[in-house]
Amino acid sequence: MKTITSQQGAELCREIRSSAPGNWTHDLKTIREGTARFVDRVVDQDGLEIVYFRGADYAGAWPAANWDRFAVARASAEVEQMTLF
Repeated sequence: MKTITSQQGAELCREIRSSAPGNWTHDLKTIREGTARFVDRVVDQDGLEIVYFRGADYAGAWPAANWDRFAVARASAEVEQMTLF
């Protein structure tokens, strides 16, 4: 896992905020409600593991423990082709 500085974290949030919303990977519960797209999991200079993500109208950064607890992964949207015999 890569280590970043607080300045790099701020730049990452700016990049995430400028990206288009959509392709939601998680549903957020408890802390904040709504959908989110996982972007990156990093370690800051103090050793705290942080998850960066895109919300509907914002960029977010949560401690990884909160993300693991309150962000529920969505089911895969892949369509499976089945053959009838």
